[in-house]
Amino acid sequence: MFKPNGNQDRRNYSNLLMPPTGYVLEKAIGTTYSLDLEALTAVSICLGLSGDIDSKAMQNPISMLNALQKVSDKIVIFCEAGQIKMPSKLNALSILLEKMVVSVALPKDKKIGRYPAFHPKTWTLCYVNEDGDRKYRFILMSRNLTFDRSWDISFAMDSSDKVRQKRKTKPIIDFLDYLKGTIHNTNMNAGKKRNIISSFTTELSSVSFSLDSKEFGEEFQIMPLGIGPYSYDMNDDALFCEDRNSADYTFHELVIMSPFLTGSVIENFNKSDRGLTDCRRTLITRRSELSKLKDNQTDNFNIFALKDEIIDGEDYISDQNEDKLKQDIHAKIYLRRKYSDVYLYFGSMNASYAAINKNVEMMIKLSTKNRYLNGKSFLNEIFCGTEDGANNPFERVSVIEDIQNEATNSKDILEQKIKDLCRVKRRAVITKETGEKYSVQIEFAEVEQEESIFISPFNSKQKKTLSNYIQFEDLDLLQLSEFYEVIASMGDVSIHRIIMIPTTGFPENRENAVVNSVVKDRASFVEYIAFVLGDDYLISLMENKQLGESSFFKQASDVSQHFMKRC
Repeated sequence: MFKPNGNQDRRNYSNLLMPPTGYVLEKAIGTTYSLDLEALTAVSICLGLSGDIDSKAMQNPISMLNALQKVSDKIVIFCEAGQIKMPSKLNALSILLEKMVVSVALPKDKKIGRYPAFHPKTWTLCYVNEDGDRKYRFILMSRNLTFDRSWDISFAMDSSDKVRQKRKTKPIIDFLDYLKGTIHNTNMNAGKKRNIISSFTTELSSVSFSLDSKEFGEEFQIMPLGIGPYSYDMNDDALFCEDRNSADYTFHELVIMSPFLTGSVIENFNKSDRGLTDCRRTLITRRSELSKLKDNQTDNFNIFALKDEIIDGEDYISDQNEDKLKQDIHAKIYLRRKYSDVYLYFGSMNASYAAINKNVEMMIKLSTKNRYLNGKSFLNEIFCGTEDGANNPFERVSVIEDIQNEATNSKDILEQKIKDLCRVKRRAVITKETGEKYSVQIEFAEVEQEESIFISPFNSKQKKTLSNYIQFEDLDLLQLSEFYEVIASMGDVSIHRIIMIPTTGFPENRENAVVNSVVKDRASFVEYIAFVLGDDYLISLMENKQLGESSFFKQASDVSQHFMKRC
């Protein structure tokens, strides 16, 4: 179940999303903290082509275009505002992703003086077959929609007619209703996005999901955090019990795997009177988090971190320099056993104060018995044997003195500036200039000129210092987007992000221009038609000599208009 070196326990992201045999995607709602547009493109190809993606598909602009056109109106993806990553290679096809994305900017919490994070990692999917039969899938992960190589955990369950437990679906419906409320009217295709969610919530009210598991039976609970009145309160859960008179206060085994920590949270688990006879407590975290802990907060824990050779990963040669693709743990797992009762929690929630009390998160709790799963068997799996075995990717570590990292502090300050910018009222207006050139005027309300922050239109080399009014001129059609690059710098530290700015005045032929940028000649058009209309249609055209005789195929620039008319 948890073996990092076992192929049967490893999961491929695209395989989790794949429709059941005979079905295709009808609609999907995804959530993530950070978003990589190239990763979203890969997911869209997987869902659009209903097949596993490979490097050839990702390098083929025709297949990418076809897939994005199929699913761009079917997928809505929510992410933390200011956490959209800049693609390594800019591509006009990224424009087709705009209509999918909603960036969520939560208001500052006055008690903690910071912004809570929109942090869930989920997918809710609906598939349909030719007969109109629908199947649903709910996926919960600790992984963001990026190409990060860290060790994560995933969970998926499908709808089933064999069980009747619709009440367990209610938290998913509540979560989707919350997401619908985050879609502002200024968001592109806001009405369509809300309609997709509304159709989900209506349909899911009569849907039951099944674990279909020997170990866990049907004992599960979906727990959305931070979504308002229908939030699950983790402070009332047995895992975080602080009432010494409660039966939930004590335990025999506790395992916490969390990449990020708050010392006070671990300290609560560390209390001596919580442990029953022969109690064993284990904490698995990142080395970088050890400086946040103190000895008296962890003296009842055995603490582990990945070995350096695992973190360093495989060698990777980039175009610019030699570097290594590093990896670390990113899974969030909590296992608690008392006598024969075992509870397993996992999802997006770190063992931190903000995650438990402030952020928007998603967790699931499974219930089982000691004979199926316990702390010892769990550790044996992730350690690939015994603690001191040669195959164990982890090693025992100790807390260390707090070390200030100047680069990390600078990055945190810059991240905060981008968070602030994402919560400023802003808008952009496109105006046509002479010929095929355009200008964009951006207005930020109540911001001072900031020499350390630059704004750039997507796919453009122009950049200007942040101020109330910014104007870009001489832009091409494919440089018009609601995606804008933000570059924030401090000393030697720079971060690049994409923010979304509500933009009006888009030319009607902008998406046609995206198609024309890919389908440039007769060969690419033939490939495009084969994707869109199928090989049989293409063969029919060729047999009737329509393909060779049509003057259209000599005018590649008219591809999109012709295709729109045929479809």
